[in-house]
Amino acid sequence: KFTELSLTQYLEELSSEAPIPGGGSAAAYTASLALGLTQMVGRVSLKRKKKTGLSAQDEAKEDSRRSSIQTIIDSVEKAKRDAFKIVDADPAAYEKVLQVSGQPEKVEQALVESFQVQADLGFLIVLGQKWNQQMKSLVSGSIKNDLLVADSFLKASFEAAYHTAHINVVYFKDEAAKQRSEKILSEMKSAFEKELIHG
Repeated sequence: KFTELSLTQYLEELSSEAPIPGGGSAAAYTASLALGLTQMVGRVSLKRKKKTGLSAQDEAKEDSRRSSIQTIIDSVEKAKRDAFKIVDADPAAYEKVLQVSGQPEKVEQALVESFQVQADLGFLIVLGQKWNQQMKSLVSGSIKNDLLVADSFLKASFEAAYHTAHINVVYFKDEAAKQRSEKILSEMKSAFEKELIHG
């Protein structure tokens, strides 16, 4: 499993002549790192001591802010774990495509499965972008810069997931399946762009 390798080992595998891991796996790794950064910013912010001498109203606002941060941290956790699983799932799906090459009846299904892995990643990234934007409104100080880094990672990994999903669709023979998948990708892209605008 690529997820069990050190980052140094993973980079060596990624750089090798082998076709796996490739862009889809790297996209999932990058998305996981972005989600981890969002959590880190939240945890650093929660670790800071509360200001003393707050009014009852300001105390309530601070408690609400901290509660919102913790909710985001908790929400991000599952998405981060699911994205990291795709570091392995994407190479496995592509390997299956290679294994059934020359068997038209099996190739189509393998391509659909490979598409789905990256489509799933894309929607996880959309959620991640939403949470990252929410976190921006709840934290302050230089630590907020790490949310901008997470933004960049999420944008890059989304583009990678989108294009990696789409390259499978290009080879679909089933026209109905192709249209359904194109619609999924279009909705996914619209959802991501909506979060960028809101941010």
